[in-house]
Amino acid sequence: MEKRDFLRVYRDFMNVEGRKIDAKYLKRLKEDILRAYLKDKTRPDEYLLYHFDRKNEEERGEYLPQAAKDTLLISYYKGDVENTIGVLRNKYTFYQIAKDFFKRDVILISNVTNNLEQFKDFCNKHPRFIAKEGDSGCGVGIKVVDTKCFQTIEEVYEDLAASATWIVEELISQNKEISAFNESSVNTVRFPSFRHGDKVVAARPCMRFGRKGCVVDNAGQSGIFVSIDLETGEIITDAFDEHGHRYTVHPDSKKLFKGFRIPEWKNLLEVARKAHLSLPENQVYVAFDFALSEKGWVIVEGNWGDWVLQQTSLERGFRKEFTSLLKG
Repeated sequence: MEKRDFLRVYRDFMNVEGRKIDAKYLKRLKEDILRAYLKDKTRPDEYLLYHFDRKNEEERGEYLPQAAKDTLLISYYKGDVENTIGVLRNKYTFYQIAKDFFKRDVILISNVTNNLEQFKDFCNKHPRFIAKEGDSGCGVGIKVVDTKCFQTIEEVYEDLAASATWIVEELISQNKEISAFNESSVNTVRFPSFRHGDKVVAARPCMRFGRKGCVVDNAGQSGIFVSIDLETGEIITDAFDEHGHRYTVHPDSKKLFKGFRIPEWKNLLEVARKAHLSLPENQVYVAFDFALSEKGWVIVEGNWGDWVLQQTSLERGFRKEFTSLLKG
């Protein structure tokens, strides 16, 4: 736990709570954050998002920190970690096994792929596209590329291939009701799903919204998130950001969150079930990201996502639930 990280999350916490900084309180808080970290690897930002300063040990024990979730999954998958978690970490590998549910063109660009002609065909169909760094996460390294800003397609290709491995994707044309919250980003449903054999169980879906001018909706890139009722698709909480700020309406579009019903929700439940069943059976836990496009619900990514969003927006912990669903 580096000092600068603690001071950043503490400063944000103090701004949210509107408290005056008290030296004795700050000392106790630092010591308690350290205890929580040593006990269960609860990060400082998780401590503050979950308001552990107001919770007793029993209440804290109900939460599932990200590090504990990672340890639980690695232990569950044992020697098969690379064939399970590794597949979800690699965006293009996941696309290859779930491409029927992406419903858009996707290709890989790197300094070893040598697929310039394929890229030219792609750009002829999609002169504007989204590019994602192959091994990045949390919305880092995502950009929209407009080929009209370059002299030639070769120049675009060389620019991408020289710097990293990129997944380039056809842009998603988003449902207008969802786009109304924030039109610059594709706003996605984080949809946790657990599979054991032919049985698929979903739990605690959330929705993420980007901020004005931002391409992505990830909380780590200033996005905000809400929880959704699994049965109805209705937003049931206010929105939060990664600093703990609460929003009853989108801060840019001013659209109210609570009570909004995600369009075509029943279709999403079925698409998610089919998508999970289409994967290898060892993919027991997948946190899908879905977007509602003009082609219907499409997968944006698959993750082995943590439960920070759910536990923050619903203001309670779900350690036992996650463990039970994972074990089936």
